[in-house]
Amino acid sequence: MNKHIRTKISMFLVFVLVFSYSTSSLAISNENPIQDFEKMSLEDFGSFEDIPQELLDPDYYAEDEIMYIPEEYLNPYHPDAIDTTFMYGNTGNGEFQTFAFAIPAAAGVYFIPGIGQIAITATGVLIIGGATIVAGSWLYNKVAAYFAEKAYEKAKKDGAKTANHSTQSTSTKSSLPTTGKALSSKDLKDSKGVKQRRYYDKNGKADVDIDYRHAGNFKFPHRHTWTNGVRSGH
Repeated sequence: MNKHIRTKISMFLVFVLVFSYSTSSLAISNENPIQDFEKMSLEDFGSFEDIPQELLDPDYYAEDEIMYIPEEYLNPYHPDAIDTTFMYGNTGNGEFQTFAFAIPAAAGVYFIPGIGQIAITATGVLIIGGATIVAGSWLYNKVAAYFAEKAYEKAKKDGAKTANHSTQSTSTKSSLPTTGKALSSKDLKDSKGVKQRRYYDKNGKADVDIDYRHAGNFKFPHRHTWTNGVRSGH
């Protein structure tokens, strides 16, 4: 084999190795693996089996960092559920074993892109592929965040309070802050009731306002959206 051919083959192998590394969704940096994992989402994994074991560790997050699945999704008959079942262990091959006449914890079955079907029992237990996913793990937090964002978007669309809603009196401050708890809502209230409701996105930034009362000839309630820290006007 001449030198020219060997050089071409070597260059091709280098290209394959570099391409394989750069396109792999699981190419995790050794310098700061937690930071890299934090940038990942459920869609980065082809299936539950592709998730590294360290991301299933219940000690991945500290107690104050753990997110919990919103209570509304613990209802097995939630509108977003694709099925309802009764958990009674598993068959040993990742399939749910169900008995309609049993009285274990009922579970709503949901579909999450990149993971597939998951079950959430009425007591808040998360089950994927027959395995129980414990609160405090990366996977549990990601699933909880997925449902928290869905619950937030629905509350925002309906003009309802989020699960972690709070209030602020005009006697304390006349306007709501532009930052708050992620995926939350906050009301500005005076002696007559709610003047304004503000929603905060997943980064804790002002997202949408619903104005109920203020000066001027406007139709109430009406909405304002926030873009790059600037509120829309009309």
